Amino acid sequence: MKKMMHTKLFVALLLLVTATLLVSAAFAGTSTETGNRSQSGSSDLLSQLNSLPPFKFEKHKYGIGYGLCPVYTAPYTDAYRCANGKASCQTNAAMDDAGYADVPGWLLVRYEVNSGGYRVGYIPPKYVKGFKSKMAPHFGWIPAKANDYIYVSDNPYRHDDSFGRLDPGESFHILSRYNYYAKEGYDWWYIECYVDGQVARGFIDYYGASFTLGN
Repeated sequence: MKKMMHTKLFVALLLLVTATLLVSAAFAGTSTETGNRSQSGSSDLLSQLNSLPPFKFEKHKYGIGYGLCPVYTAPYTDAYRCANGKASCQTNAAMDDAGYADVPGWLLVRYEVNSGGYRVGYIPPKYVKGFKSKMAPHFGWIPAKANDYIYVSDNPYRHDDSFGRLDPGESFHILSRYNYYAKEGYDWWYIECYVDGQVARGFIDYYGASFTLGN
């Protein structure tokens, strides 16, 4: 009789423990209130990532008066250039500038395109010589690695427009956050990567891009 009671007591305790574990599992999860759920890696890098200052632009209603200038995705002459290598900004029309980049003389600009949305890129020094900007972009260089396919765009006003794709395991650097159009539902990380063997800078989805911080 005592043996049977001990057995029943053991079974009851086992059921209680199992039920407790199931309840705990049902309520386990990750809060979505802390930002991008796809960020992972060291806590130090995550802290650096979330403290990156978003860069800003100054609007020029009538442009800055340097005519039609070539635009590259990154401040290098051998960088990737969108529009089949023909991306250009008409600086005599409405446009914005974010100041001179980390590579001396290269002006970071944003301008509207005929197909809708905007492009963000860099005008080489010889085309904007003498222009004085009030702005200055501040970039971090936080290493990251793609966990999944990540699409890269130079158009921060559309989600369905990309010029490149990072494959899982591919490395890149996060430079800044771009939340200029966050109220309209466009929130991005600004990164530097490689596209077709050429260095490029562009935007990846702040909430949708899955990556791990670190080399």
